[in-house]
Amino acid sequence: MNGGHFKTYIGSTLALFVFWLLITWTFHYQSVIGGLVVCILVVAFCRDIMIFGEERPRVTLLNFFRLIKYIASLIISMIEANIDVAKIVLSPKMPISPTFIEFKTNLKYDLTKVVFANSITLTPGTLTVELEDDVYLVHGLTRKHAEGVIDWHMALKLMEMEEG
Repeated sequence: MNGGHFKTYIGSTLALFVFWLLITWTFHYQSVIGGLVVCILVVAFCRDIMIFGEERPRVTLLNFFRLIKYIASLIISMIEANIDVAKIVLSPKMPISPTFIEFKTNLKYDLTKVVFANSITLTPGTLTVELEDDVYLVHGLTRKHAEGVIDWHMALKLMEMEEG
């Protein structure tokens, strides 16, 4: 096991343990020891799916705040898209124009590519059908929805995180 992987194991165990303490809100020694043992076992069991340093953006305080900002922007985008889709569906004419579109991004890490694909899918009116290398295949309820993801500001926010 190299040093970078060991740091990831320790960091993941500590993050799970802090979460354990927050949800149990008890500091009795049996609960603390039991929680720590369970966290170690969960991290050991999940070692094959861990995301190591070379596969993700650096974990920094700045990136943590960027992640919070990303999540807030995603929630706002989801609300706006919900309203837009509701207007389309409730319209008597139902002005839909289902469209598939392919486009590329400049995201470097597989993790950020998948986060972007999932963000597209979480936003009503769009669905990521396929992600292969840097090429996304997206289905949109309307042409406007589909084309809107090509230069969506969320990709720029993920690129900022990749830069560190």
